[in-house]
Amino acid sequence: MGATSTRDEDLDPSTIKQVGALPVEQDAHGNWRVILITTRDSGRWSIPKGNPIKDLGPIKSAAEEAFEEGGLLGEMDQKPLGSYVFWKRRSGHWELARVDVFLMRVESQAIDYKEKGLRRVERFSFEDAEEAIVEPGLKTLIDLARKTLVESKP
Repeated sequence: MGATSTRDEDLDPSTIKQVGALPVEQDAHGNWRVILITTRDSGRWSIPKGNPIKDLGPIKSAAEEAFEEGGLLGEMDQKPLGSYVFWKRRSGHWELARVDVFLMRVESQAIDYKEKGLRRVERFSFEDAEEAIVEPGLKTLIDLARKTLVESKP
């Protein structure tokens, strides 16, 4: 299943629809870093994501997930970078989920946030972030973010 070409009509109606933020920030030398956060259940590296929050819309929902999971605050792109699909563990079974991902340029990180202590938050180079991620579609989106931010420089 592709990363950026998954359309609603290609998926089973029971597919879980989620939103996520791909947080990036520039270090003091102007190098971009990807911020990854561990999942609560397996502790694997991922991006902040979750179900859309009623009355917030997809962009604000993704920003809220980034804040709750990692204390991340910043500017969200207004259009999704793309989407990816993965198998989400539910109690006793697995369900297919599609995540619409918005690029987030992180400006600050709060000292205190909802899931502090439940997850790890770390900065990675694009290459190391791709290596840390399990989902092929998310790896593709990280590479697309790299091309968007690094290769689009004048």
